[in-house]
Amino acid sequence: MYQCKLQIMIFSKDPMLPEVMDTLCPLERFSHTVTVSGNPAPELADGSDVVIWDLGSCILPLQLRPHCREGTVLVYCGEQGMLDGLAGAQMEAADELWDTPLSRERVRIRMEQILKRIKLEYDLYMTQTYLDTAIDSLPDMLWFKAIDGTHVKVNQAFCSVVGKDREDVTGRDHCYIWGVSPDDSENGEESCKKSEAAVILARRTLQFTEEVKCSRGMRQLRTYKTPIVDRDGETVLGTVGIGHDVTDLGNMGAEIEILLQSMPYAILLWNNRGRILNANAKFEEYFQISKIQVLGKDYEEWFAAAFEGHRTINSEGYVEARAALSDGFGKMLEIHENSIYDIFHNVVGKLCIFRDVTVERDLEKQILHSSNTDFLTGLYNRRYFYQYIHGSRGNKSVSLLYIDLDWFKAVNDTYGHKVGDAVLTGTARTLVESFPNDFVARLGGDEFLVARLGECSVEQLEKEAGEFLAKLNARFQASREMSSLSASIGIAQGTDSHMDIDLLIQHSDQALYQAKKEGRSRYCVYREQE
Repeated sequence: MYQCKLQIMIFSKDPMLPEVMDTLCPLERFSHTVTVSGNPAPELADGSDVVIWDLGSCILPLQLRPHCREGTVLVYCGEQGMLDGLAGAQMEAADELWDTPLSRERVRIRMEQILKRIKLEYDLYMTQTYLDTAIDSLPDMLWFKAIDGTHVKVNQAFCSVVGKDREDVTGRDHCYIWGVSPDDSENGEESCKKSEAAVILARRTLQFTEEVKCSRGMRQLRTYKTPIVDRDGETVLGTVGIGHDVTDLGNMGAEIEILLQSMPYAILLWNNRGRILNANAKFEEYFQISKIQVLGKDYEEWFAAAFEGHRTINSEGYVEARAALSDGFGKMLEIHENSIYDIFHNVVGKLCIFRDVTVERDLEKQILHSSNTDFLTGLYNRRYFYQYIHGSRGNKSVSLLYIDLDWFKAVNDTYGHKVGDAVLTGTARTLVESFPNDFVARLGGDEFLVARLGECSVEQLEKEAGEFLAKLNARFQASREMSSLSASIGIAQGTDSHMDIDLLIQHSDQALYQAKKEGRSRYCVYREQE
């Protein structure tokens, strides 16, 4: 839907940087232009989305940041010693610090990651924009309330009914918005509080008929309210409500028809005998079927055939399932079922809303994967290792293999980052091949960790460690630049399921130190007498 053009500003006299930029393939819906200057003039960065500074320490990150707009990615380059000497505030002013000399491959990898991150952030922004546009397209009132009753977000229809603009409504309570006195017993505030309390207690969507008093007199609203729950799954942050002014409507049928045709979601309506009565255009789009083909059918039978077998419950308590389409590309839908009542509050049928959450779930997966993995090797990172142990360990024993490369710094310094990165990625591949059923992580630098849950003998660990070392040495010997490399391994076991994981890591580190001490290119097992 959108097209985004990024401005990349490079301050450098090294022709390699713009040459690498020219080789980058723009991501979907994105393009970029590159400007290069050897002049140390920070004002040239104005309006840029990415700024790369490679002109030495004559200008520091804090001096560059005022020339970057909000969201600009600032990359500051310099020799490792200079970067290490930067004050904390200077480091925080830059998004990334690149130590020189730079390698083409490293610049390419990092720029690809930066462009992907910018795209993810922009996609999230667009998703929020889609939401804002969607709620403003509704003819019904829609509002989001904080737990204290103040309005956080409303749509245009809400503003139209209360006769106030959005800025005037945001952050205000019921009485101010509806223009009534807090002392007026008929102002409707107490009714709203009770319905919201009921929704929070039930922790699901509820339907209400509410009367409120406003400057135009009494109004009757048919409302649907849902609690908004924090990511911990427990804390209620507030509520979201949809309200339709039915003061002047003479029958329920007219209200249902308006709801069906106005909502930007797929909607299906069935009676209290389970027979499908109506559906909207979005339903036909989502399920690629004409509503004529489903009218009169049993809802439960249709539902069983319309979705793939795997279903989940999301953090808000709603069922999510993927539509079963012949092409295999059905949308991931969040399913809301609500009862419909007549004027006497008898259930006369049900309304099901199918909300398309495909883009949201795909973005969540991408962001989660990015935060849990090492960008270079694709292995899990240290942070996710602790999450994994906490979530999966239970009462199982834990075995650790702590791997550290021998002579890596010398090879990296001699042959450069390109060879160094190849060593790390090759080691990662060999680890995954050697331990396909275990948790493999890169802790940082040239340090790796293999974690195995469950019973396992020391002899088996030693056998697999030796096989891995042989396979890794064969890989290194096949390369002239890597032939001097090897690896050392420290092995430790925590047979006590309650043993602190950091203590177990310390034991494996001590065993690794012993392997280094005994001549490297070997493994050692931690023993208590050590």
